[in-house]
Amino acid sequence: MEEEVIRIGDLIEALKKRWIMIVLITLIATLTSGLVSFFLIKPQYEASTKVFIGKEEGKGEAYNSNDIQMYQKLMKTYSETIKTKDLVNRALENVRTDLNEGDVLGGITVVPVADTQVLQIKFKTGNNYDAKQIIEALTDEFIITSKELVPNGNIRIIETVELPENPVSPNKKMNIAIAFLLGLMVSMGLAFLLEFLDNTFKSKEELERALEIPVLGVIPNIDED
Repeated sequence: MEEEVIRIGDLIEALKKRWIMIVLITLIATLTSGLVSFFLIKPQYEASTKVFIGKEEGKGEAYNSNDIQMYQKLMKTYSETIKTKDLVNRALENVRTDLNEGDVLGGITVVPVADTQVLQIKFKTGNNYDAKQIIEALTDEFIITSKELVPNGNIRIIETVELPENPVSPNKKMNIAIAFLLGLMVSMGLAFLLEFLDNTFKSKEELERALEIPVLGVIPNIDED
């Protein structure tokens, strides 16, 4: 049995035949994504700061490569310290917010900058003022706690916290573009599937191509008035 060859023309014809369905599905997907992104998803604001972690100044001791390596190895410890419940609760005592311990822990991101003694602290929430004041409170408590853990350590803020003006999510343009592409692909796939499931012949050319014999005559469809 010979395999049926799918021609480019057949694919184009299938798309043309169901172009209204393709347009409607793509349009619905795009509009739905736009409505969800603009009106349903709550904007999220992110505030961040960077701190330098090193040895306490004023000791009169030389700062050598061993010190650098030691503090680089301590970065993981410092990162986990910031995300502890006790530290978060102490920070919340110094701010006026409706956020609780779980909200703060869920929004904290601590990223050690590779091969440096710099730690980046981020906090994301639905209110830009909350984002700023909580990241400041977390940093202050972290500096106090770090002194208790490593007495000769020195934590210095090298990037001040700014009030975030624009939300970091949702990415409305990206969401709409993805919805458009997904809607287009799904609708085209559905059009090809319906064409594959349709085993009727719409013209004598399709019949001739399927049976590989010429059509000798056509019975006209006569409407009775």
